[in-house]
Amino acid sequence: MRTVKIAAVQLPGYRDGETNAEKHASNIRIAEEWLKKAGQRGADIACVGEICNSIGQQITLANFRHELQGSAETFKEVLGAVAKEYHMYVIAPVFGIFDGVFRNAAMLLDRNGDYIDSYFKVHPTRGEMANGVVAGGNWPTFNLDFGTIGIQICHDASFVESSRCLALNGAEIIFSPHVMHGWGGEYMNILFRAPAIYNGVYFVPVSYGCPPGTAWRPGMMVGYSSVVGPDGLILVNAGRYPGIAMTEIDLDQPRILHDFTYDGEREYKSDMLNDRRPDTYTAITRPNGQVDN
Repeated sequence: MRTVKIAAVQLPGYRDGETNAEKHASNIRIAEEWLKKAGQRGADIACVGEICNSIGQQITLANFRHELQGSAETFKEVLGAVAKEYHMYVIAPVFGIFDGVFRNAAMLLDRNGDYIDSYFKVHPTRGEMANGVVAGGNWPTFNLDFGTIGIQICHDASFVESSRCLALNGAEIIFSPHVMHGWGGEYMNILFRAPAIYNGVYFVPVSYGCPPGTAWRPGMMVGYSSVVGPDGLILVNAGRYPGIAMTEIDLDQPRILHDFTYDGEREYKSDMLNDRRPDTYTAITRPNGQVDN
C-alpha cells in the first residue's frame, strides 16, 4: 500500500489591513494557522490556494519589488517551519521573484521544511502578464516518498494539455491551486472532475472560502476545494466556506476498467496513455491562428 493523507486547505478569502504590507502580514498569519490545523490532523501533504502571499493586495512588478521583495522567502521560511513541525509536505503558491524573474509560482517544501523546487505557472492571465508576471515553460513532476505529484495553477485548468502533460510526466496526483470564482458550482464541478477522469489521476483543486455567515453570490470565491478520485468521484469537499478537505488515498489502488480496449479488467491509466496517437496531434502544437485543412 502507498497511502497518503491529502489536505486541500481552503483558506479564508478575506484579509485584515489596509495596506499591502498589512494584508501581507495577514496572509502569513492565516496560511500558518491553517496549515498547522492540517498538520494536527496528520496530513502527509497540504496545499493552499493560488498566490497565498498576495490575497487582497494590489500587485504589480514595480510595487512588488519595492514593498514585498522578500515575500516568497518569508513564506518559505514560515511555512517551512510548519512543514517541519508536522513532518508533512507543503505546497505554497506565491507571487515571487525567482532568479530575478517575477513569477506566479507554487513552492514545494519537504517534510523537513526544506525547499525542493517550484512550478511556474505556464498560462498566466493577460492581467498578470501586464503586471509583469513571466510564464513558465515546462511541466515538472516531483517524486516524493509516497509517489509522484504534479502542480498546475488556475488558468492552466483552461487547457486540457496542462494535466495531460503532467500525467505523461508521471504525475499520480495533480494539485491545482486557483482563485477562480463567480462561474458557479456546476462549471467548477465539471472543470475539476474531468482531468481526473481522462488522465486516471487524483486531482486536487484548492481555492478560498467566502466569509462565514454570508451568502455566496457571483463574484465571490467559489470554494469547493476537494480531492477527486481517478474515476471522477469527489472523495471530500470543503464546500463554500473556509475549511480543510482531507482524506487518505492508496496510490496502489488505480482506476480499473472492465473490457476497456482489452478483454477483462485492466488498469485504465497505462492503457490509455499507451493507446495515444501523438503522430496525429499536430494541431495541438501548431502556431496560434493557423488552421490545418
